[in-house]
Amino acid sequence: MAGYPRVVGGYVAGYYPGTGVYGYVAGAAAPAAHPALGPQVVPVHPMAQIPVQPPPPPQVTSPPWRPMMAPGSPPLGEGHVMLPLNPETFNGVWGAGATPAGAGAGTTITFSARPQKPFKATRLIVNATKVGATAVGRLVGQTFVGTDLQQGELGNVDLESIGAATAFDTWVSFKQAEPGVWIRVQGTLTAFPTGTDSETYTISALGHYLH
Repeated sequence: MAGYPRVVGGYVAGYYPGTGVYGYVAGAAAPAAHPALGPQVVPVHPMAQIPVQPPPPPQVTSPPWRPMMAPGSPPLGEGHVMLPLNPETFNGVWGAGATPAGAGAGTTITFSARPQKPFKATRLIVNATKVGATAVGRLVGQTFVGTDLQQGELGNVDLESIGAATAFDTWVSFKQAEPGVWIRVQGTLTAFPTGTDSETYTISALGHYLH
């Protein structure tokens, strides 16, 4: 019987040459009886499967103070850094009579930045320098990441209050800006200085930066 004996369901099926033993699977029809011994059941254990272990990962050698995914490729990290938003016009100054002359009444100045790596702003820092008795306006405006307005509704927000250095619980969670995407604050004043009076503003963002 070619291919016998073999293990089927835990038993040997077939005939052992020279032993006079037939094997069959329990519950199946028994083969023809041996002339002398008749059908016999020989229980055996199934062959144990030998586990195949994958090869070990390649070893990377680097100083303990500089973990790497591969030589020359440090792992992804995260920092909490500052991002300056630079005024696109008038150096962030309002006051037509200032030296040099700043923006006139009704003018909007855009403060913008393009991060070089993914950046997610968590707070705005707005600082004002006001010179003269008529420099009493408040900086209001709107903030965008790309073309997405970072507010729950249209309208000017009091940026000066939200961005004050002494403000409490004024964190934000802006949309993540991918590298090269503009972060913009469009600002204007609620009242404009006259004569030689002026108001100068700087805006920065604090946020998470992938490196």
